[in-house]
Amino acid sequence: MTEGKVSDPTQDLRDSFVPHDEWATFVGIKRVFTPDQCARIVALGGETKRATIDGGRIEPRRRDGRVAWIGQSEETSWLFEQLRKRLDAVNNRFFHLKLAGFTEPLQLGCYGPEDHYGWHLDIGRGENRIRKLSFVVQLSDPEDYDGGVLQITTDGRPTAMLHEQGAMIAFPAFILHRVTPVMRGLRRSLVGWIGGPPFA
Repeated sequence: MTEGKVSDPTQDLRDSFVPHDEWATFVGIKRVFTPDQCARIVALGGETKRATIDGGRIEPRRRDGRVAWIGQSEETSWLFEQLRKRLDAVNNRFFHLKLAGFTEPLQLGCYGPEDHYGWHLDIGRGENRIRKLSFVVQLSDPEDYDGGVLQITTDGRPTAMLHEQGAMIAFPAFILHRVTPVMRGLRRSLVGWIGGPPFA
């Protein structure tokens, strides 16, 4: 099966928002994965479980949805390699973070009607303190659901991210973001983090 190789991972970097000369808030990349590849990623996730926050607590007022985890294996090597190439290109061009690679499994998120994830940071205490670069891949066709918008803010004004199927949003793990409630259908996304030395 063709994996849709890209000769230059930076060739379609677009929709980036750079508020300062020194660093970017987020970068959106279209067509990182084809619809067929998005379906393959969903299949890799297997059975989902109730989403939790802060070390395993269920708090539906802050986060509601279901997740599954995708680890590194021979079966998933194509996925991790494609992500790595794109994220290395994004980091080298925009963020310039000191990264060490994937330090935890990828998270497949499933959001049905009324599911959401309130404002939060991906960096935190314990194991989460080494998260440096976050990314979200939109796996669902946007025609299949309403709502479920990934938003980012640095000044209190939410900015909606790309939601095309196969698109990826990358941003530093200290950036505040949320997923608004899904109003209809099912939204699936792939979420992951690249680790590295903790921010000072």
